[in-house]
Amino acid sequence: MIDLELLREQQFFNDLDNDEVKVIADITSKKSFKQGDTIFRDGEDGESIYIIKKGEVKACREAPDGELFTLTLLKDGEIFGEMSFLDGRPHSATMVALTSVETYVIHRDDFEKIVETHPRIVYKMMRNIIFTIHSIVRGMNSRYIEMVNYMWGRKRFT
Repeated sequence: MIDLELLREQQFFNDLDNDEVKVIADITSKKSFKQGDTIFRDGEDGESIYIIKKGEVKACREAPDGELFTLTLLKDGEIFGEMSFLDGRPHSATMVALTSVETYVIHRDDFEKIVETHPRIVYKMMRNIIFTIHSIVRGMNSRYIEMVNYMWGRKRFT
């Protein structure tokens, strides 16, 4: 079983009370990766969300020549795999461990089992996932505008 205090330390679970953390601990497992391990590949099926307990991973996309381009870096407390967790579609990026990585993993099938019995927990976790996705989209929007301004200059959009 997952240590409740260690789980509670994760920002992703901050707004859960003690009883709610116990419910989540029952559906959570630990998984470790060595530096350089590919956690999953772009296009692979996946229905789990990963919460980084310790370590750093990179999200990558593969170019036609096979070279991996880094999209973003994630570290302690951050999540990944959330899109496939939500929609059941294949992963949209390859995740690679940059250091030794310890994660907490929740499988969608296990998560769905608590929907009926613990809707408040599901609401809180879905809200945290949405906040994460919202942050990613805002960052992408900012980078897009910076790129457009760099390529065509500001005056075109004023």
